[in-house]
Amino acid sequence: MAAEMTVTREKLAEYLADPNKFDCGIAISNPDVITMHQGTAIGYFCPPPQVRLFGDGWKKLFGNTEKTWQSKPHFTLGIAQFPFHGDRHLDLSSEKRQTVDNMLYVPDCAENDYLSLKVNMFRPPKQDPESFLSKPIKIAIEPSNRIRSGSTVAIFNKSETTKTRYLHLTPGCYRLIPSRANWSSFVIYLMDANSLGEEEKDFKTKEGYINYGSIVQLVDSVTDVALPLMRIMEVINGIVAMDQIGDQNTPVCQLENCAFQLFDKANSYVSIQHNKIESAYGTDLNDVIDEIQDTEIWTIMSTNEAKYRFYEAMGPVSDLVTPVPTITLMEMKKTAKSDGTPITLVEFTGSYFRNEHQIWCGLHELRQNVDSTDRITCVLPTYDEVWSHHGMAYCNVKDTVIFPITITRNDGVVFGTPYYFSYYEVADDGGEPAMVHPLTECMRPKRLRWF
Repeated sequence: MAAEMTVTREKLAEYLADPNKFDCGIAISNPDVITMHQGTAIGYFCPPPQVRLFGDGWKKLFGNTEKTWQSKPHFTLGIAQFPFHGDRHLDLSSEKRQTVDNMLYVPDCAENDYLSLKVNMFRPPKQDPESFLSKPIKIAIEPSNRIRSGSTVAIFNKSETTKTRYLHLTPGCYRLIPSRANWSSFVIYLMDANSLGEEEKDFKTKEGYINYGSIVQLVDSVTDVALPLMRIMEVINGIVAMDQIGDQNTPVCQLENCAFQLFDKANSYVSIQHNKIESAYGTDLNDVIDEIQDTEIWTIMSTNEAKYRFYEAMGPVSDLVTPVPTITLMEMKKTAKSDGTPITLVEFTGSYFRNEHQIWCGLHELRQNVDSTDRITCVLPTYDEVWSHHGMAYCNVKDTVIFPITITRNDGVVFGTPYYFSYYEVADDGGEPAMVHPLTECMRPKRLRWF
């Protein structure tokens, strides 16, 4: 590790006021499962791996247009377990923030194995690449995993006569299109039909697995744009049986054919029409079945995404910014000091923790102990301790005060996380919180937009 240049509280406050202004973010999206080709050991990705850059920090990192290609960051994609298979160049820049690789495959795999994608970032004058791994991907011959409410999925249309087209929400104009070049990851929510109100916002989500005939809502995981309410319907040989609406006994599984029936338009289905996503009416054969066209038949697949964020707050560092420390779980534990005094600890579980990392709650440095590379234990700060440095690093939501959790490195690198502490009403003048609980996403008020 290079000489220390610790992040100042002023720099951190500037960052926390608008993280997107400074972040260099990389998101690696991929299917949850890789399917093996029958009779071979070759594995294929469906949907294909997708790499996305986010955050305005890339504008500075790519620099001005006069820079040569060799002096700008460039990226490759490969499979971590097959380093000799050859990495593929990714077409990414400050203008083009998203790309897919349709040609990548696994040359030699076995069922039930796991592997990871690896994105290498080359940044002159650094000699070595900075590497970012995807979440683990399972290999299977016939994936049959059920789809759970709150999970992410890709949705695509394929037939013998046309190339695969993915449901994709274009950023900026929020237009839903069938795309051969990009795909969107949607959070699929199971909706509670008993909470039906006059408006869709009155619906409540339910936990558990999704069955055919259920009411679902798809929300784009990047933009938070919500699609209208729909029923997910099983399709067999182009036929949709209406009795599944009442039964709802058959589970939705990966790589199965399905249709999306608009909730407020009976007999109407999401369809590809003239390279647009529109609704189309099925053929009502009788009161209990509809016949639909290939353009109304979709395939659903579970997806995963690994996201990394970094910001060189004190200027460019000589060391690699990777591996990026990542938090996957926060838990509070009651214990006592050696003298019997009760104390509450916060245990952070994750990966790549090191002694040079410091965890912050807002602008307050936590008292911590790095137990291992995958666990850090901190003393739970009081409300007064955190509030004394609040600055711009908090937001108020429904009588709670929310502080973001951030990791810094002692050479000035800041790693943003999606985790937060939420303090409710203060119990006494001493500043002890009445209740504190970790959140896995920011609770800033944000209305879903409609396409």
